[in-house]
Amino acid sequence: MSHVITVDPDKLRQFGSPEGVVFCLVTNPEFKDDIIVKKSGRYRDYITVPLHKGERFEDILPSIPEPSHILGISPAAFFESPMSEVLGPQRKVLGMACNSTPTTLELIAHFLDVMERTSPEEQDAFSDTFFELLEDADDHLVYVDAKRGTRATLQHMEETLVWNQQAGALEWGQQQIVPAGEISVLPIDITEFEENLRLPLEGEIVIRGYPILHSGTPSFSRADQARIYGELSGLNKHAIVCRVEGGMITDIRPDTPGAMPAINMLNAMFEVDSRYRIVWEMGHALNTSLELVVGHHAMNEVYGGTHGCLHWGLGLTPYTQFHLDIISPDTTVYTDKGIIVLGVEGGYESDRIKAGL
Repeated sequence: MSHVITVDPDKLRQFGSPEGVVFCLVTNPEFKDDIIVKKSGRYRDYITVPLHKGERFEDILPSIPEPSHILGISPAAFFESPMSEVLGPQRKVLGMACNSTPTTLELIAHFLDVMERTSPEEQDAFSDTFFELLEDADDHLVYVDAKRGTRATLQHMEETLVWNQQAGALEWGQQQIVPAGEISVLPIDITEFEENLRLPLEGEIVIRGYPILHSGTPSFSRADQARIYGELSGLNKHAIVCRVEGGMITDIRPDTPGAMPAINMLNAMFEVDSRYRIVWEMGHALNTSLELVVGHHAMNEVYGGTHGCLHWGLGLTPYTQFHLDIISPDTTVYTDKGIIVLGVEGGYESDRIKAGL
């Protein structure tokens, strides 16, 4: 029996007021009977628009009226965010991250519940405090894994850095990946990649947590994706210590012997494409409503524990075959004045896990 999911648009608070607005669900034709919309709310109208495999979201935008709130749930086709000038000034878009890793209807139901429990007001307040602390710092942030005695610094005040907020309430003409809750820093705009650019990151970092191997639009094999993830999955118990120089991983070593399968796979990725050595993204996740689902699930990425949680990002699709994120609950972020920006002193002692999925 299919797991029928009911979307209640009035519970998606990031969208804001529904008065005079059309709610639009974009999903794949094969899920039209499995994902339904509750139509008893305050929206002017409710429509469902299909997104077929091989079709681009921007190609179907003309069929969606304005003003509209658009929710994309597309497990069978890559849901690519359009350019702002294509999106239009009277649309808001929430796109569930449910194609870059295999996603079941049961998982969609779980993360839809997370979205309904996510408070945009709390995320905006968290983000405001985060940036206030960064502005109050002298010139760098400190990334510490107290359990393994490592320390790295990021010169976060450099003007070339791009900070991207995917959290809080949406304004007209904006779009957000959901579940929401991330402040990321990169050396260039989030959709671009230049291998000669680097984050000003120096020292030792620890990768220990929950890997996510995102696919993109290029041709790839789900079997290869699953195999690579399988070798990396031991990171949820075993840590890797990385030496980073000028934003580039120059050496990796296991903290315990159990990390060797992940070490071997990372070395293989470095050998095939040296761009995976670049610490391309540092994601400061702040969704404290999210419970991790054990396994290979893209929507785990914004897991924020209780006080925020870091994840490291290597590679960037479609420039590299995959984009690897590693949620790292053991890392705590401080200002250079010793004030905690993200996480808790000493790292989280336990992770918030959703059992039974």
